Amino acid sequence: MDGHDTEGSETSPGGGGVGRRRALRCLGGGALAAALGTAGCIQQTGEGGTTETESEGGSTAEPTTDGDDTGTSTPESVTVGVLVPTSGPSAPLGEAQRQGAELGVRYVNESDEFDFTIDPVYEDTQTDPSTGLQRAQQVVENDGATYVAGALESSVALAVADYVSDRDVVYTSGAATIELTGENCNANTFRTETNAAQQMAGLVDFVAEELGTNLWLHTTDDAYGNSAVSQIERRIEARGFDIDVVGRTMPDKGTTNYGPQISGISNSEAEVLAVPDTGADLINFMKQADNAGLTDEVDVIGTAIFAQVSRQALGSAAVGAYSSTLYNHKLETGDNRQFVESYRDEYEGVPGSFARVGYDMIRMTARGIQEAGTSDPTTVRETLAGLDVTTALGTTPFRECDHQAVNPVWTGQVVEGDEMPAVELLNKVSGAEAVRPCETTGCSI
Repeated sequence: MDGHDTEGSETSPGGGGVGRRRALRCLGGGALAAALGTAGCIQQTGEGGTTETESEGGSTAEPTTDGDDTGTSTPESVTVGVLVPTSGPSAPLGEAQRQGAELGVRYVNESDEFDFTIDPVYEDTQTDPSTGLQRAQQVVENDGATYVAGALESSVALAVADYVSDRDVVYTSGAATIELTGENCNANTFRTETNAAQQMAGLVDFVAEELGTNLWLHTTDDAYGNSAVSQIERRIEARGFDIDVVGRTMPDKGTTNYGPQISGISNSEAEVLAVPDTGADLINFMKQADNAGLTDEVDVIGTAIFAQVSRQALGSAAVGAYSSTLYNHKLETGDNRQFVESYRDEYEGVPGSFARVGYDMIRMTARGIQEAGTSDPTTVRETLAGLDVTTALGTTPFRECDHQAVNPVWTGQVVEGDEMPAVELLNKVSGAEAVRPCETTGCSI
């Protein structure tokens, strides 16, 4: 699972709403019209398996020619499987990513920027890698999806990436574990989310420049936590920072009593506590650390404390903490203002990082299809690699060497807010500075 900030319908820049072709399709198909006007229809099975479908038919329509002299063709509709956890420990994060994905689908379907529509098939990964893999198989083999997006948990994302590696399927991931665009990379997998190495760049650089030299690392013993620790240590060494890692605590996922870890940190020489953790594990640890007075003894910096879901759950326990920050709704980057306005129109609040990822993973994939002029995943895969596209974070490519989105990161501090604590941005690390050099990733595509 990933560390991340803060989580409408949106028209294309300068666009005029639904184009003539889409208007005709809406008039001729009540199901599609409903999908464009609302979040679509949802069907649920009984407890133990939830199937949510937002497309009729679940198959890719025959392509239609553009009518130009290039010989390329564009599809009428493309089935995309969207895998997000809407149950299990990651459900709050998954709900946010799904909201963003729904807005991304609506952006594509209502915009004259695209010559096709997306038929989404939403599935619940249940925060479980085996379930996530089954859901990926279902949308590909039963629903006819040649595009899969999401799977924010690292373990689920790795399982999905392995599944698509030898199939004609393009997977756009919402997970952060470094292996996904590292040694476990493959040509069919792209990542919209900012990876663990990029996240740690904001954390480590700020610690070295602003906070102190004695650093304690605390995170869950899972794929993301291990990636985070590895990348923190790599960044310290690569930059030659005068930082001494004086201790590590890596309890199991789902730990409920952090007393022993908090006591060990409190009795150490640590000046700074790095918490590259997410979800319930982060929230439970931070609440206990705050109650024990640990947050008054050391500076705390995390990778997901900035996230809206984290700040909302932690309340005053988050105030004063620092966080590597992947997104903020106040950013004046790319088409973020349109995204924020659309999100507010639909959900009344402001979007956070998980919603941003959901929004852009759909749109980045769609822009690759549009640029390729075909829905053929092999052609789109080749087109996406190195393609500059507009996102809420700015103009961003998927690198050709590892298919990682070159996203900037920020460092922020949690401060008092009106309804919940807010994030004050302090500095920025550019995408080029945050991302690992290609030759150090271990990726071979």
